Order: sequence, then C-alpha cells, then structure tokens
Amino acid sequence: MDGLNMRTKALIIFLLISCGISFAQDADAQKSNWLLGVIFKLETMRDKAMSDIRKYEGDIQRCDNTIVKSDNIVRIAQQKGNVQAEKIAREASIKAQEAKKKNIELEKSAELNKKRAEIALAYVKNAFSDALSHPQKIKSVMINYSGRVSIQKQNGEHFTFEKNQIGLLEKGDEIATYENSSAELQFLDGRGNLKVGEYSRVKMEEDDPDAQVMNMIQGKVNISVEKLENYQRMMEEKIKAYKEDLKTVKDETKQKIVDEYESIENAVARFRRKFEVRTSGAICVVRGTQFLVYEDDMKGTEVVVLEGGVELKSKNENRTVVVNEGYRAAVAKDGKLSEPEKIDSSNLERWWEK
Repeated sequence: MDGLNMRTKALIIFLLISCGISFAQDADAQKSNWLLGVIFKLETMRDKAMSDIRKYEGDIQRCDNTIVKSDNIVRIAQQKGNVQAEKIAREASIKAQEAKKKNIELEKSAELNKKRAEIALAYVKNAFSDALSHPQKIKSVMINYSGRVSIQKQNGEHFTFEKNQIGLLEKGDEIATYENSSAELQFLDGRGNLKVGEYSRVKMEEDDPDAQVMNMIQGKVNISVEKLENYQRMMEEKIKAYKEDLKTVKDETKQKIVDEYESIENAVARFRRKFEVRTSGAICVVRGTQFLVYEDDMKGTEVVVLEGGVELKSKNENRTVVVNEGYRAAVAKDGKLSEPEKIDSSNLERWWEK
C-alpha cells in the first residue's frame, strides 16, 4: 500500500509539473502573442495613411493644374470679351481652390495619423522585443488620444497622458476622459479598436476564460471588433510579406515576429476569444462588429449597432436580445430590456470620427 501511495504521489507530482510547464509556456506565448496583432494593425494603419497621403498629394496637384488652366481661360476670355466662358472658367477655378483646401486638410490629417501610427508602432515593437519582461496581465495599448486623458492604476496610482505618449494598460486600469477629449486603444490581440468619447470612464477587467472584458462605467464608446476570418487573413498576409523581406534583408525584429507567429500558428482558439462590455445592468457580447455603447447614471445602457450584431443581456431579467446592424436597444436603470428598434443611422452624431 505504501509503495502504491508513493507511485501515486509521484504520478501526481509529475502531472502537476507537466501542467505547470504547459501553463508557463502558454502564458509566455500570450505575453508576446497579443502584441503580434497590434503590430500588424498599426502597420496597416501606417500604410493606409501613407497611401492616403499619396492620394491627396495627387488630388492637390490636379487641383493646381485645374486652377492654372481655368485662370488662363479667364484671361483669354476677358481679352476676347467672352463673358460666358469667363464665368464658367471662374466657377471651375473656385471649385478647384475649394477642393484643394479640403485635400490639404485631409493630407494633414493623414500625416498626423501616420505619425501617430509610427510612434505607437515603435513603442509596441520595443515592447515585443522585450516581451518576457511584460506581465501577461497587459490588456491593451493606447495608441492615440486628444485633450485630457488620465489613468488610475489598480494600486491607486494616478497619472495624465502627455503629448505623443503611448501606454500599455493592465488589468484594473481605469481610463477617464474629460471635455473635448478622447482616447483610442487596441485590444483583443489587435482585433479590436476602442474609441472612448469625452466625459467617459472605462475599466480593463480580469478576463473570463473565453472573453476579454471591459467595464463601461459612464459615457460613450465606439467599438470595432474585426471578424475572425479577416483578422487571420491579415496576420497571414503580413507574415508572408515579412518572410519575403527577410529573403533579402536581415531584420532581427521581423525574424522574431515570424518565429513567434509560427510558434502559435496552430493555436487558433487563442484568436477566437469574444469581447464583452459590461455595465452596471447589462452585458454586451461581441465577436465581429462595430457598435456604440452609451452608459448614463439615470437612463442606463444603450447599444447602437453600426455593423454586424451584438447580444445584449440584462443582468436583472436574465434575458438576451440580438441587436443587428441599424438597430438600437437599451437596458433601463431598473433592468428592463427593450426590444431592438430600427434607427436612421444618418442622424447619428458621429463623434468617434472627429
């Protein structure tokens, strides 16, 4: 009997050690794994901004050409006394000048987006290169903000973001925005983008086994979660491009990214995590969609779906409705869950695009 107990104990110890090693390896993978998608998403944002800049530069040049041609026609028309031709040419010149002004503003905005993406990308790549020093409790990365944005840590530490500052956010961090302020975060391994509107408070919570969780305390947020198939396609295309680059130019960071991706390539379940927004009276369950959440102390929770669908649950009623694209639903302060109702999305104040 004693011998049997010893063998049993040894087996148990072996299993515990094996599980411990497995869990440790999984945790190490998750420490840097979540950064892969963020890196790829930021590169996509940077590349799009660069493409937009080239487009606007071309549009500005075409406007300049139109202005020059129109002004020449105006002078010739004046010499010939052709009033109608002069009027048409002046109108064309004015329209081209207005279009040029608009394209210059768009170009400046694209240049700012490029700068922000590059700053965030450099920061996250640096974090990736030293991934093992970052605890697995990292939940998201703030890639952009405007106005006054502050963070309160779980230990009570409080600080306000400064110009061009990028930050890794941990479990328990609470984000607060103030008047004319906003914050933009990447989460869910880069699949998700969160825009926090002014006068809002959100908190990064402990994840469930199959879902990343955010607590909506007050205010308004715009949330986009990319569909899994699109996200995986983006990852595969980026890795393919990296491998092509590595054939001609050695890049230590790119090589580490490729190696890390291939080490977790079969862990598809890792990317299937859901995202949940929890408020005092409701739970929003998301897989791939874009939607708005408004939380008010007096009114409760309102959800507006711009793309895809969201499951909205009432904590009090233990009931769920599916809110599809172009619909809204709400959970009142007393816990009553409304049925989805059609909305006119053209009337929405698109604060998240400003």
